[in-house]
Amino acid sequence: MSNESVRATVYLQVAPEISRYYPRDDPRGINGAKVVGSTQKRSSAPRAGTVEVKLTVEIPKAAFLPLRPEAIVVVPESMTTPHPIEVEAADANEEN
Repeated sequence: MSNESVRATVYLQVAPEISRYYPRDDPRGINGAKVVGSTQKRSSAPRAGTVEVKLTVEIPKAAFLPLRPEAIVVVPESMTTPHPIEVEAADANEEN
């Protein structure tokens, strides 16, 4: 773990989403899963039919600090050339 981050642990209770077209003990009948509960510590009595999953997330400490928008924009000299001026000249001796 980096000194620039912190960890948080949560225990998720995950239940299967089961199709009614297959027997309950057939893995083909599991169409998905959903989180049905969460706790900070391991549950002493998880819900029936669920699996308890320990999840640890690592978050940068800076994520908890207020936003401090700041930017330094450096314009290189090569981008500071003046825009060219276009001039149309007419012969003063010509008649309009």
